[in-house]
Amino acid sequence: MTLDSLHDLMTTVDDHAKKMGDGCYVAICGKILELSNALEDETLKTKRDFATQVLLELPTSGGAYSVARFTHESVFMQNLIQKKAVELEEHDAYHAAVLGTAWKIELVEVLIPYDDDTASLTDVRIGIQNLFLTRGGFLPEVINRLLVLGISPQMLCPFDFNAELSEGDDGHGPTASDFFFYEPRFLRWILGRGELEPWPTLGVGAQPKFISDLILLANSKGGDDQFVNQPCDCPRCPGLRIPTLHTKAGYVSLTPSECSSDCESEMEL
Repeated sequence: MTLDSLHDLMTTVDDHAKKMGDGCYVAICGKILELSNALEDETLKTKRDFATQVLLELPTSGGAYSVARFTHESVFMQNLIQKKAVELEEHDAYHAAVLGTAWKIELVEVLIPYDDDTASLTDVRIGIQNLFLTRGGFLPEVINRLLVLGISPQMLCPFDFNAELSEGDDGHGPTASDFFFYEPRFLRWILGRGELEPWPTLGVGAQPKFISDLILLANSKGGDDQFVNQPCDCPRCPGLRIPTLHTKAGYVSLTPSECSSDCESEMEL
């Protein structure tokens, strides 16, 4: 049965409502509604599964509405990352890292769309948040994408810097607080620091208040801790990391965990 046939059934019931009586009519309508909701849930699940499969094979499809409509869902995105990691386990460590790196770069490019039109900065902000919420270690790829696009911290987070909005930008979308909730180490880029530079600290006197506020905010979300936004492979919350080429000491791990510091050497920078 389809939703269209259910609609036809409901029309027929309505046509005979007077003959049925209120009690019978309400009971039948209730059952039809339950069936309709079940069909809608199954249809939505099918669409989610299709979107997942398409993104696994062709991440550049992420811009299509039928796929993009799900990329804001944390469960959907985390499931996507886990499935890709499992898929890459079929390859040796080096080739898995090459394929994983390419896939992540393509996904970042499509989820952070920008063509020098500042009106699209809202989409950039949403895309970054959607990538961070995957717990998939997208920080290096996101930062590289922003550098390539020439987007500055003041453009991305104007309200946090008390900066003027870029012409055409309404400033809508996630702010630094939203980014730091998933990835507090994004603070370095926000403050114009390199990935390997010392963690920003509170200054005395001359430091602008908005910088102090950003540092305090990032610290409250976990600070400079690479395990804050890592997937976990423990039995309770199985998660997998997509292997990439930028790992410590060239070591590629397919299943790093945030449950123990013993695996620190296996984590991405």
